[in-house]
Amino acid sequence: WDMCTGQSVAEVKELTPEWYCNPSFLRNANSFKLGTSQDGELLGDVDLPPWAKGSPEIFVEVLRCALESEICTNMLPSWIDLIFGRKQQGPEALEANNVFFYLTYYGSCDVASIEDEDLRIATELQIAHFGQCPMQLFWRPHVLKLPRGATGRRLSLSEMLGVYELETLNKESNTNLQLPFQHAPISHWIHLLAPPPGPNAPIVAVRFGFPDRCMAVDAQGIFHFFIWTWKADTEATSNWQDSYDLFADNGYFEASEELQHFRSVPRLHYSPPKASDPRKPRKSRSAIAVISKCLFASRSFLVVSDGDGKGGLCFQLVDPSKCAVQGEVSVSSVHSDRITTIHMDPIGSAAGVGGVGGELAIVGSEDGTASLWRFIANPSCQLPLRPRLRVGGHRGCKIHAVAVNSSLNLCASISASRCCIFNISNGNMLQSFRHPSDGLSGLSGKEESGITCETRFVDSNAVCITSSGFIVLVCESKMRSTKSDFRRDIVTLQLFTLEGIHIGSKALESWRGIPNKISATYDGRAVLVCSGRGVSVHLVSAIKPLHFIDEWQIGDSDDDVVATHDIDFGPSQSRPVVACAGLSLGEIRLLALKGISEYSEHHKKGSVTEAVGSVIGTVRGTGSRVVGLVRGTGSRVVGLGKEIGREAISDVKSRGITGFLGDVLGKKIDP
Repeated sequence: WDMCTGQSVAEVKELTPEWYCNPSFLRNANSFKLGTSQDGELLGDVDLPPWAKGSPEIFVEVLRCALESEICTNMLPSWIDLIFGRKQQGPEALEANNVFFYLTYYGSCDVASIEDEDLRIATELQIAHFGQCPMQLFWRPHVLKLPRGATGRRLSLSEMLGVYELETLNKESNTNLQLPFQHAPISHWIHLLAPPPGPNAPIVAVRFGFPDRCMAVDAQGIFHFFIWTWKADTEATSNWQDSYDLFADNGYFEASEELQHFRSVPRLHYSPPKASDPRKPRKSRSAIAVISKCLFASRSFLVVSDGDGKGGLCFQLVDPSKCAVQGEVSVSSVHSDRITTIHMDPIGSAAGVGGVGGELAIVGSEDGTASLWRFIANPSCQLPLRPRLRVGGHRGCKIHAVAVNSSLNLCASISASRCCIFNISNGNMLQSFRHPSDGLSGLSGKEESGITCETRFVDSNAVCITSSGFIVLVCESKMRSTKSDFRRDIVTLQLFTLEGIHIGSKALESWRGIPNKISATYDGRAVLVCSGRGVSVHLVSAIKPLHFIDEWQIGDSDDDVVATHDIDFGPSQSRPVVACAGLSLGEIRLLALKGISEYSEHHKKGSVTEAVGSVIGTVRGTGSRVVGLVRGTGSRVVGLGKEIGREAISDVKSRGITGFLGDVLGKKIDP
């Protein structure tokens, strides 16, 4: 350490990326024989500083927070200039005292052309022992990262939650921190009720599409389409980019559900039998469907669902702008038993990493196996008819939940007693571990008091693999007493590393019930748990495992019926400006996040949102009122879109063609 920090000018060692993202290299998990030290101590795991508390995960997390701090972020461009940029060679390097021996520079010497054998060997030894500078990549000063208050820069959800600061991690509570969900004013959200008649089935999947569309699927397999817009108050919103005020956007939502003709209701290929209480359906009687994050065939979402209730799959292309199913493919006998769970994750350009865009899907079944599918979002949209991989590991036990993470090249399947992690390139099992036996902090197995505890993974698709290298699971512990009538069920969130090391747990309140879904932020620093009365946000951290940081409360304190089944962010997963939650009563709720005013104004011109206000007005009015808003006879006729056209057809049927044309042309026509 002393040599690298100043005592020796010849030491130019730098830390490898593993020091900031992969704590497993600090632990001798395979018990390799590494010998002994000079004092005879057996070598094994790496000795860490006292502040790491013996945990490689805490050590790496602190280094990662330091790397992503404001101080280091501002210094990184200068380091890039020295190593890869304009200060590597030439006058800029001389001025920056960044000059090394000439053999260390890339391309300065052609070793193969040296005829003198001794000189060639000496040159190779010089390069091998001291190393070489990398190839120069930049000739201009490297750009600086835009600060939080910069114009045109949207915040990520983790930045809104403040999970990057070590000071935030060390504090017991963030009472002075603005939270995007808990502190949101009432003007920043809108609640869309389900259309009559009721009761309505829960919304099990939601997805944003286009700048002003939202698509959903309910538990009975019916598609719902919503149109929304944010009306920004430009006069009251003086500074949209105030980095310290998450609620500087002034305005309000206008949204409604696009009601379809009942001649053909868009729905899944297969819908399960109806439950006795549609508000609380059993999982076996709820539609198993997931909506892709990227678009296929330019304008359609790919919906993967249970095909027949007997192990088949169905792929449907749904256009949210036309509110119709454009095509579908059914593949029978994919599994030998019923499909229980499906999860999808974008790949390539859809995930923001380049390459061919598309989606990865993993499908779990009651037969104890899971299949991995790959869908390419090309214009021809050719859908596969067979999976890429099949994985097992559960000895025929029913799979409760599955998850796939394309950035880590991993997928996971969970049964009642085991979690298996696989490599999606070849299907090899990397890890397999059970639920924690002491997940309730010593409450399990108290035989002397007559209390027994049985823990298992819950039968719910609530699992998440974060991009930061953790997996979040849900366990249910049933405590029973043999000496009394004492009974208690405790639901806990469990945090594991991808190596199967248990980091910590968090007990959930009883009124939340069993979570329906767990979603991670784009950077994997927090997870959002969809359960009773809303969505809770928990920190993914080895310092504070699953620490509660925020909550989107939707139901009342005495309302045990309302539950959240899914949540989505748009228009970008990395820097969202709006959130949508699907609820158990067939309703959805929209919430505005920081930057929505600027986004709405930017996408207002030339998009469908210009007509949203008028279209929404036709729901309670008539076609004549909308047409009257446009000046000029020609513009009135041209301004009628598809949404207004549907309303106009109903108007013609009720009033006749003469009454309709009279309103359009602004004249009175005698019959």
